[in-house]
Amino acid sequence: MPPPEPHCALRSRSNRFTFTMLSTLLTVCGLVASGMAACPDIPSLEVFDAAQYVGQWYEIQKYPLIGELGETCVQANYTAQADGSVRLENRGKKPDGSIDSIQGTARAEDPEHPASLSVYFDEGFRGEYNVIRTDYSASALVYACTPLGDISLEYVWFLSREATMDQAVQDEYIQILTDAGSDISQLEETPQDCGSLF
Repeated sequence: MPPPEPHCALRSRSNRFTFTMLSTLLTVCGLVASGMAACPDIPSLEVFDAAQYVGQWYEIQKYPLIGELGETCVQANYTAQADGSVRLENRGKKPDGSIDSIQGTARAEDPEHPASLSVYFDEGFRGEYNVIRTDYSASALVYACTPLGDISLEYVWFLSREATMDQAVQDEYIQILTDAGSDISQLEETPQDCGSLF
């Protein structure tokens, strides 16, 4: 895969925690207005092989994230660690051409739920990462949801090994979300016209 464009300066998300808290507050305000209920029941895979899942993924669609506001070419790279955890780095191209980056470590806290991962970001905050579907070689559907009383914060990612994803697969993922009661009106496409950022 081609390297990042030469003019793109790699920047650390030292203020990522601030962005995340702002994202939470803004999203909560929006959900209160819309009256969204508690988290939909979208179970993660019962069988999951992290060794097959590692490598590079391209973000094709997602629910909006303040931390990725205006970014294109959002991509992730996962690396298996000796202790069974997975080291991750997410990169995206900002409107000014610079490359935004965040790193962390993901691990399954409960062996009975190997595809339900907790992500510990280097900046000091934590997130959830639940693999709902994957064939390992082409695509994956990832979901997370945080209940806050009578409302919830939903996060969705359609991931592909390539910069595109078959529409039939996207339709399948949309149907899974719809059947569970997730608000698919939030879905937005992520342009992938930069080549590989890794």
